[in-house]
Amino acid sequence: PRVVALDLESSGLNGQIPPCIVNLTRLTRIHFPDNQLGGQIPLELGKLSRLSYLNLSSNNFSGSIPNTLSSTYLQVIDLGSNKLSGAIPEEVGMLCNLSVLDLARNSLTGSIPVSLGSSPSLVSVVFANNTLTGPIPSALANSSSLQVLDLVENNLGGDIPPALFNSTSLRRLNLGWNSFTGSIPDVSNVNSPLQYLTLSVNDLAGTIPSSLGNFSSLRSLYLASNHFNGIIPVSIGKIPNLQVLDISYNSFQGTVQPSLYNISSLMYLSLGVNNFTDTIPFDIGYTLPSIQTLILQQNNFQGQIPPSLANATNLEFINLGANAFHGIIPSFGPLYKLNTLILASNHLEAGDWSFLSSLANCTQLEVLSLATNVMQGNLPSSVGSVANLKALWLHANEISGTIPPEIGNLTNLIQLRMEQNNFVGNLPGSIGNLANLTYIILSSNKLSGQIPVSIGKLSHLYKLLL
Repeated sequence: PRVVALDLESSGLNGQIPPCIVNLTRLTRIHFPDNQLGGQIPLELGKLSRLSYLNLSSNNFSGSIPNTLSSTYLQVIDLGSNKLSGAIPEEVGMLCNLSVLDLARNSLTGSIPVSLGSSPSLVSVVFANNTLTGPIPSALANSSSLQVLDLVENNLGGDIPPALFNSTSLRRLNLGWNSFTGSIPDVSNVNSPLQYLTLSVNDLAGTIPSSLGNFSSLRSLYLASNHFNGIIPVSIGKIPNLQVLDISYNSFQGTVQPSLYNISSLMYLSLGVNNFTDTIPFDIGYTLPSIQTLILQQNNFQGQIPPSLANATNLEFINLGANAFHGIIPSFGPLYKLNTLILASNHLEAGDWSFLSSLANCTQLEVLSLATNVMQGNLPSSVGSVANLKALWLHANEISGTIPPEIGNLTNLIQLRMEQNNFVGNLPGSIGNLANLTYIILSSNKLSGQIPVSIGKLSHLYKLLL
């Protein structure tokens, strides 16, 4: 019998692929992912004229990609997660039946072959996590079969080809973490199948075109860390099944379109680090029922934090820090999945501190940041009920009274900051129960008495400021 396929995934193989593999002339399939194979990929593979499938991903291959890969049958080449360097051979772009090309997570340099895209069956091109330079070639941008183009984390540049935004086949377009310039192209194709669009961390500028709303199948839209300005078009709020919207770290201004808060499918919303001046709608907890992550930090949001947020029971991460919110912190008790709550650097008050006892129900809560607000009164003993906290930041408020001994119940605590308040009295000995603490900062208070001997038990402590 003639060998037509070698399937040896995760087989603990090491060493190199021997050149004599060329003697297996009937080979159509080589499947060696997740081994410890190394050395260079043998040039002889190019002589396997019937080869249609080559997967050497997740190994330790080094050197360059052979320019001999020329089998007209080749449909799938996956060399991802190796240590390959040098340029992508132009010959690879000319493979007339190529369907999938994955070279991600290597150290490839040079530009994308201008011939890539000529195959009428090309479906997926993944070059993420390399150091490729230059523009996106027009043959690739104009491919009528391409469904996935992932070029994330390279040094690619130039304008984004408008053809990519008007493709009738693309479902996933990831261009983030590159050096693309210019603006977002207009979208004229109202039936685009595009579901995932990532343009974050580039040098793109200008406003978001209203026509971006024509991407009616969009699930996620990442535009963070560019130089976009202006307002968010109303059309974005009308994309029916949008789940992720991240426009943080730009220069958007004005108010947020109300339609944005009515996308019932939205799970992740980040408007952080812009110039928005607005209040949050009072019913946000009802209009965003699916929301898991809400980031509005470092804008100029004003007004009160809506108590209705407690109705969005899928919330895991809330960051409303560095805004101009005022009033009493509402209860977040029903948010049983909540992991992180950041309300620092606002003008918030504690009221009767009932919000703190409500957090005892948030059994997943690990980070609580309420620093730099105007919270007054005594820190209640209920602080010890937020059992799984790892970071508690209450510094730069106007909290008075003694530090409750129940703080010693927070046995998972790693960071404790309560400096710049009006605490008085002794430091409770129960702090010695916090075996995981790496730092305690309690300076600029009115504490007195002796430092508890129990602090000497804190073996991970590297910073103690009293």
